[in-house]
Amino acid sequence: MSGFFLDHAGALDALQRLVADGEEQHTRHLSTRPALPASAAGRDFADRGAAIAAMLQRVHDTGTERIDAVRTTAQAAAAQVRVLRDVDTQLATELRGGL
Repeated sequence: MSGFFLDHAGALDALQRLVADGEEQHTRHLSTRPALPASAAGRDFADRGAAIAAMLQRVHDTGTERIDAVRTTAQAAAAQVRVLRDVDTQLATELRGGL
């Protein structure tokens, strides 16, 4: 015996909570967008205002990518835990003599 033990149900529960939290964060994040008019930097600084607005949009987009990466990773991890659970169940059945 390897001594390896994975609480499948507990792992899946934690991963599902992570996916749900990611979904909530994704929805909340997309509900707002940076909105800085170029004129907000002042009459003679519209180019800088536009650059700041573009930078804020890039930061927002990067946040979206990171939230999506967490969601995707949690979903993939849950799929792998299900595979491990199914293989573990099948092997246990075979070891008990049932096929």
